[in-house]
Amino acid sequence: MNPLNETVANELKQQGIEFIHFVDISGLVEKQNRGFSSAVLFGVKCSPEYLKRVSYNPNYVPDMVARNYFDDDEHYMYEMGMYRISDLLADFIEKNGYSAYSLSDDNQIATNNFEGNKSMLPLKTLATHAGLGWIGKNNLLVNKEYGCCQTWGGVLTDAPLDTVLNNPPTVQCGNCRICLDVCEPHALKGTSWQLDIQREEMIDVDKCTTCLKCMVHCPWTQRYMKKEL
Repeated sequence: MNPLNETVANELKQQGIEFIHFVDISGLVEKQNRGFSSAVLFGVKCSPEYLKRVSYNPNYVPDMVARNYFDDDEHYMYEMGMYRISDLLADFIEKNGYSAYSLSDDNQIATNNFEGNKSMLPLKTLATHAGLGWIGKNNLLVNKEYGCCQTWGGVLTDAPLDTVLNNPPTVQCGNCRICLDVCEPHALKGTSWQLDIQREEMIDVDKCTTCLKCMVHCPWTQRYMKKEL
């Protein structure tokens, strides 16, 4: 492994990161890659026990909202952790003499990297470019091994990393519409994903309540959950 790749990977592993990918983003338009040629994409997976708890409680998110406490929710805590680690990694790369840009929400807001409420470069876009999965009808990244239950962070950089660029796997949702059926506000439109499709063609984000049902009830997530329990 390129020594710099190894240094970055070791830094992330110390933060408890499970998955690390170095992605070639040189082919993206400048408003997405901000002039950087490489991205570090990293993440963790939710535990089967957590997925089971959410799957079996249809009021899981409403109950959490009602008590106005989210810090015991695994997915939320992982998401906040990815933002923190993204900022830390960008700082680490810069201290090693290179430029870096964190894809944490706070940094993207501070640097006007959103179009409306949509990031110029969603982390799931990086994941598809790493060949890790496709975008399901639930507008989430679907991975064959872990379903939709991975949480990602990312950093763009000009550091001379060894990177890969893979085609995303073929969409394998077929005629499945489980995510649409469990979506009570009918935010999902049932559109099959393609590389150039816009988010608005797949989901009405104003209707989405982030109930997590489309994530946990996806057959690919259920397969991982039941396999690991």
